[in-house]
Amino acid sequence: MKKVSSPFVATFFACLLTAGVVRGQQPLSTYDLNRPLGWGALPGFEVTGGAGGEEVVVSTEDEFEAAITRKNPANNNERDLPMIIYVKGEIEFKSMHTWHVKNKTILGLPGSRIFSKDRTKKNSGIMKFSSGSGADCENIILRNLTIQGAGAYDIDGDDALLFQGVKRIWVDHCTIGDGVDSSFDCNHESDYICVTWCHFLYQIAPMSGGSGGADDHRFCNTWGASDKQTESEGHLNTTFANCWWDSGCQERCPRVRFGKVHIVNCYYTNETTTGYSIGYGYKSNIYAEKNWFESGTIPTKDYTDAKHGYADYNLQVTGCYGQADMKQKVGDGAYFNPADYYAYEGFDVNLVPSVVGNANTGAGANLMVEIGKGVTGYAKGSTAVEQHFDTSARQSAKYFSLSGMQQQGLQRGINIVRQQMSDGGIKITKIIK
Repeated sequence: MKKVSSPFVATFFACLLTAGVVRGQQPLSTYDLNRPLGWGALPGFEVTGGAGGEEVVVSTEDEFEAAITRKNPANNNERDLPMIIYVKGEIEFKSMHTWHVKNKTILGLPGSRIFSKDRTKKNSGIMKFSSGSGADCENIILRNLTIQGAGAYDIDGDDALLFQGVKRIWVDHCTIGDGVDSSFDCNHESDYICVTWCHFLYQIAPMSGGSGGADDHRFCNTWGASDKQTESEGHLNTTFANCWWDSGCQERCPRVRFGKVHIVNCYYTNETTTGYSIGYGYKSNIYAEKNWFESGTIPTKDYTDAKHGYADYNLQVTGCYGQADMKQKVGDGAYFNPADYYAYEGFDVNLVPSVVGNANTGAGANLMVEIGKGVTGYAKGSTAVEQHFDTSARQSAKYFSLSGMQQQGLQRGINIVRQQMSDGGIKITKIIK
């Protein structure tokens, strides 16, 4: 584990988290605020992570564990020491690590990966942040990480990434997939959560025959573990912005209970005839706007019927591609409107495929991270996504009229869409708006 001293780190991260400043040769996209937003930026609940803290570089499982649990010399407390941890290279986790920590920023250097190869119930899973037994956990930032599980298997195993009872979370530009249970879950009163520019996908074939009964358990994000977990009511408030649910994500993108959840400018290419994208469950209050549901996706599913849970939810879908506007509820709870809590509306839905789906500047672990400087732009050349996940993801899209004239986005009538795939292929589709 390499210790890094940096006299300007406090100033750098203060700028990074308040003004969205990026230093380096290649700045971030004009669509990328480079800071927490929505529920992760409410006054008094801002996510700052390990800003101003000691910096270390880790390249093994043991080094990671030692860094994140280092004791604060001021109070001999291993939980609250501000830390900025850089992940270097590929690190295999042999079992789920559970941390009750505060004030941590974890940054993946280009090409890094944290992964597990264990599909057993006992040792599956990778990273768990948790409050419990009087040990609060809060103020966590994860950026530019590639987190890859061993592959879906319905044995009541663990997730690739899990937050339980954690407040103030920002997960940004991460590529997360192939969780044995789920890829990324939040439950048990977690709150003030911001998930931006993350790429979710499954590339390892699911294993059948698990004790849970599902032969294809590629279920991505469960927000709220159970209808009976009523302590989560009023919590799990989350903003998902500019995220991409891609190939293999069969269900739960996300499936929500209890929380006020804003899903904006997200990209759904999880083509499936049996699963779904957004699941609305007990006491969920979802506002989904300006999202792109590719042809072949199933945008929503009701999980509050007699089979799945208690009937009580609010759902609003507005301004999306591939799903008509809808506003429906069961119960007497007021509809959630993000504008009542914070200002963030996103960009034109027609731009979602080319902005969020761009392999170089869109969702996923494609940032340039430099030791002592943090995020300085986008990584050039192959990204962690391309190195570790075999995907024919959409890299960019161009829009044309029937006469062949290029357009800024989808226009009323018949459109020809030319999609450049990251594997070099071209996909041409006809879309009627």
